[in-house]
Amino acid sequence: MAFMLLSVLVLALADCSLAALDNKGTEFILTFPENLQRQQHDPRLFFSCPHPSGAEVTVTLPSSGHHERVRVRHGQVKKVELDRVEVELRGSQKSDDYRAVHITSDVEIVVYGVFAERASSDAYLALPTDGLGTEYFVSCSSIVRNYNSEGFLDIPSEFGVAGVHDGTTVTIVPSQAVTFDGQNYAAGQEFSVRLDRFETLQVQASEDLTGSKITATHPVAVLSGNLFAFCRPMDETQRGTGDHIVEMIPPVDTWGKEFVTVPLAMHTGGDLFRVVAARDNTQVNVTNENTTTLNAGEFWEIDVPSDEYRHVTSSEPVLLVQYSKTGAADRTDTDPFMMIIPPVAQFQSEYTFATVELVLTTAVPGSRSTHHINLVVRSADKGGLLLDGQRLPSDTVWHDVPGTDYAAAQMTISAETHTVRHLSPISTIGLFSYGFVKPESYGYPGGLRLARIAASCSATAPVPGDRQDNDCDGRVDEELLNGRDDDGDGLVDEDLAASNCADHRDRYRECLVQRCRSLAP
Repeated sequence: MAFMLLSVLVLALADCSLAALDNKGTEFILTFPENLQRQQHDPRLFFSCPHPSGAEVTVTLPSSGHHERVRVRHGQVKKVELDRVEVELRGSQKSDDYRAVHITSDVEIVVYGVFAERASSDAYLALPTDGLGTEYFVSCSSIVRNYNSEGFLDIPSEFGVAGVHDGTTVTIVPSQAVTFDGQNYAAGQEFSVRLDRFETLQVQASEDLTGSKITATHPVAVLSGNLFAFCRPMDETQRGTGDHIVEMIPPVDTWGKEFVTVPLAMHTGGDLFRVVAARDNTQVNVTNENTTTLNAGEFWEIDVPSDEYRHVTSSEPVLLVQYSKTGAADRTDTDPFMMIIPPVAQFQSEYTFATVELVLTTAVPGSRSTHHINLVVRSADKGGLLLDGQRLPSDTVWHDVPGTDYAAAQMTISAETHTVRHLSPISTIGLFSYGFVKPESYGYPGGLRLARIAASCSATAPVPGDRQDNDCDGRVDEELLNGRDDDGDGLVDEDLAASNCADHRDRYRECLVQRCRSLAP
């Protein structure tokens, strides 16, 4: 009987990827919020493929029906240039045509949206359609004022929404007064817009739109940031070198309650972080800070020195965003970007990720980008980390995160595609990828799970690698099928990772079958 039950488990594993929710996927719908028009550079898509056989990818622009098929090889970055006019959102309005980009693939891929305008660049990690949701709060940055480039007096904060299903009603509650489609709405005044599949809208304001709420009757894609920002603290004069900033926002039901912050390489003047709340009376604790209570849509901006590693916890799920400051803040060859910081519950045990090529790197002789990653892992698990299949260099500098059992490190890496994984499938890693070339930059998480850990939960039978919170403890796939309490919660084998044979990762099914046979009566 035991053998039969566990044999069924092996069969279930073959389909578990269909239920696994993370940043990898076979369908993506995205768009590009407005950037400066300096040299009319086109946005691009970057693809990487974790699958050894590679991927056949189709990119469609619904506005014109144009489509392009590309082959994405394992271990390489494939770049596809898009027509800016067809995909960039403009103004504070519903687009008068389809501004979405539709991406499909025969196997799971990783997708990045890259908008590298001269001295105004950022990139975002795309989220697949199966990881999207119906409730969002956005994060932006302080407004750049009295900036005369391209006729702007106050360069707006902004967010964009792309429809995934026909007949979707999108309801927006802006945190600041906005004008949308020629109508004025006060801060907190709700308004609704109907979107069909591939239709898009953008909301802009001359004040910081952080905390604006978006809900929808069907899942939608949401991106937010600023058309151009300096990313200085709110109480400082907004001057320096600036950049376009943007991220694709995960839905509220994937937010978490515990985070680790790591300073950015090259900066010496600290980094900004924003904690955004989705629920009233959310208590937030941050190392070396007083406890703060936030209501839904409120945020807390924290300026963290470049030599400090912080632990963030909250009573309700929150969104945490890190901002690279203007290079003028510490006279470094850096520039602003914004980067989602996934909660530790959404860390993964392996990543395939790519670096971004910026405009000045190719346009100006002698310009050279630097690419970096920040890593977070439990201190006891550092020895099992592999970068591109090799153990980390022996001189890697690790910093303990106060009040936790986590350690963090910064590493400089080469351009193109990389992999990071841990030898054990239940040892998860936080990975953050970013780069600079003065005065441009980019940053995004190397990947994340999109388990619905903040949604209402009912216990379910564990299936290896399903990326579901089977035991409703706010964590995902934290046990091996080994009859032991791997996560120390008093329960055994209650939420299973994709492998219980850590020493035979590449031969999991064979290993599991052998284990089933050994357990058979």
